[in-house]
Amino acid sequence: MRELFTPPDALFDPVTGAARAGSFRGDLPRVDLAPLAPRRLHRLLRRKRWTYLAIASNEVFLAVAVVHLGYLALAFGVAFDRAGRRLLVDRSMFGPPFAASVGDGAGGGGSARAWLPGARVRIDRPRGEASVTATAAFRGFELHARLTSRAAPPALSVIAPMPGGLLATTEKRLLLDAEGEASVLGRRISLDGALAGYDYTDGLLPRRTTWRWALALGRAESGERVGMNLGEGFVGDAECALWIEGELVPLAEGRFTFDAARPLDPWRVRTADGAVDLGFAPGAAHSNHTNLGVLASEFMQPIGLYSGTIRLPDGRVLELRDVLGVTEDQDITW
Repeated sequence: MRELFTPPDALFDPVTGAARAGSFRGDLPRVDLAPLAPRRLHRLLRRKRWTYLAIASNEVFLAVAVVHLGYLALAFGVAFDRAGRRLLVDRSMFGPPFAASVGDGAGGGGSARAWLPGARVRIDRPRGEASVTATAAFRGFELHARLTSRAAPPALSVIAPMPGGLLATTEKRLLLDAEGEASVLGRRISLDGALAGYDYTDGLLPRRTTWRWALALGRAESGERVGMNLGEGFVGDAECALWIEGELVPLAEGRFTFDAARPLDPWRVRTADGAVDLGFAPGAAHSNHTNLGVLASEFMQPIGLYSGTIRLPDGRVLELRDVLGVTEDQDITW
């Protein structure tokens, strides 16, 4: 089983200049990529960063994101109805780079903001506080939420070298307690008691980057709060983990079986060692198919329900039944 270390105080060793690569239990240090890419133009073309926020309640799965590609900004908001297994709202907006910002970390003082036509998003974690505030406004969808981490397990953070001398960093945190409300097509939805999580990613990434990803948020049949993050490709098993009540448990790299031509057919989501063995039943999908020359994206993110088993290192077996979450298939040239 992969060991999780204490996060370093900086991305790079001050003596050797080498990246302090690893998988860590706790927040990322400030993401300063200037030592690796001192030229501003290089950072403009290669630096990609985003904050993705998810909230799962008994009624809905909500997701908002701010993405900064250096030369382009993107924000999206999605609301999925659990009972009807359908998208209620799916909005994506592109704009110039000055219309969004993503900070140099997700910890205290971290923020992500977008002020695009038809999209307003603000995600903040005030310095010294154990909570994240999130507001968003899209056509037909508004969000006002506070996500508290005091009772949650720690974040999983990764510093990972990439091909071509590049570097990726990411911080994931699940099982945050949510409070607040959303308005979806005029329907008021309380988020009190919902579970939430975020994905902050920032790095100098290869021109073509691909990955598959799985996120689950809910409760096991035995009652434990459970959050799962699995990836295949990109930074590999370094970002794969299970949050269960107060524990953070490393997982092996994910393995995804699905029909790319029929993404709403059932998926199989496993780990390389078989400890995770889940079926995923999509209800709908948030997707993006873009070809702007400099940017070409084939992005598919089905939203639906997970069922199956997760075997823990201590021998416990968790059974999941109809737990909300997403899968994702991403192939992007940027």
